[in-house]
Amino acid sequence: MKTKFKHILVPYVPSNPSKAALVNAKDIAQRHGSKLTILNVNPDKSPKGQVREDIKSIMDNCQIDYQLIEKAGTPYKEILALEKTIPADLILMGTHGSKERDPSWIGGNAYKVLSGSSCPVITFTGKDLKIGFKNIILPIADASETRQKVPLTVTIAKAYNATVHIAIVNKQKDQSVLNTLKIYAAQAEGFCLENGVAFTYCEIYEKNIANACIDYAIEKNADLIAIMSEREANTGFFIGHYAQKIINSTDCSVLTIHIKDTSVVGGSGY
Repeated sequence: MKTKFKHILVPYVPSNPSKAALVNAKDIAQRHGSKLTILNVNPDKSPKGQVREDIKSIMDNCQIDYQLIEKAGTPYKEILALEKTIPADLILMGTHGSKERDPSWIGGNAYKVLSGSSCPVITFTGKDLKIGFKNIILPIADASETRQKVPLTVTIAKAYNATVHIAIVNKQKDQSVLNTLKIYAAQAEGFCLENGVAFTYCEIYEKNIANACIDYAIEKNADLIAIMSEREANTGFFIGHYAQKIINSTDCSVLTIHIKDTSVVGGSGY
């Protein structure tokens, strides 16, 4: 399982969500000795000098190897192209709050980055600029792929001494499904124990899955929810309904992992 990030990509526009992404990318890069690339698409849409001033204020006096790249074009296309060029193994980006500056940034571009990227993505709403995570929601769903998000989630939790809140989430209380879910949850608990990570466990049934995750995050005062992208369609540009709703509706940061991210999940079956 991959536990070190070599190159982190942060798409940046002048907004609180982007600032939250960048301050956390700086912290992760310091912890992992990562390179950091900051991408500003269509710099002419920002007040002159603002992007460079923001970045300087956040990155000043740090020992990180970082660079700023400016591009003109469609944001998601430039982000995905640069991800492959660097290549990046983690993307941190804002999802809300920049409509006033650039309406094209919100919505479609964020979802297309989440759907089209080849690496995990952590999105930030910019509700606050705190660094790190203390309470992480780990939903366990009725699909074997749900376990693939466990190693990276636990790795992040260990780095920040966070608690992982394991939650079986299912619309129905079918016994055969319940037995499978409990096996998946037990495997997640075992992974936490192996890595010395604190965890809790609960079961949530007969609720909309997205709403259940969001409500549980509020209950646990969570600052990160770990989900799978539920990627579908041959184009790759599709993120599942529940994933979309969670990302669009929660105040939490969201870690989105793709089923094909085998370099992250390793071969353990998670």
